[in-house]
Amino acid sequence: MEMQLDRLDLKILSALQVSNQTSAHELACHVPLSPSAIQRRIRSYRSNGVIAADVSVLDPRLAGDHISVMVMIQLSQQGPARVADVRARLSRSPYVQVVMELSGAYDLMCITVFETIGAFNAFVDAEIADHPSVGRFETVFVRRRVKFGAAIPLT
Repeated sequence: MEMQLDRLDLKILSALQVSNQTSAHELACHVPLSPSAIQRRIRSYRSNGVIAADVSVLDPRLAGDHISVMVMIQLSQQGPARVADVRARLSRSPYVQVVMELSGAYDLMCITVFETIGAFNAFVDAEIADHPSVGRFETVFVRRRVKFGAAIPLT
């Protein structure tokens, strides 16, 4: 993805991060381009990978009383292959919403969501605790979700 973005691109992309359902006609009210020019730019963003995905964020109340848990992982065995293996294993799980490599005391952090504490325990046993590269891990249970988003500030 090597695409040069101008200030109009940044305005369009900022608006799409708020709602990717905003029409080119609506965007044209705020960006000095025709709807067809805006639509061409949006197609280009998608084909060049600038827009990585179009998703719908569901209201968490729809799913009931799920629990969110942040898991901090320290690897006992370093090296690119070991980190990649744990990272891939976590990324494949439908319970994992976010996986990040860290600097500092922990190597990886993931944000997970489960229906029950039993489901969480089964996940930890199968995917983390039994992995030979995991030295230790720490969990933090989320009390309340205050802000949830993936928007990148664009200037």
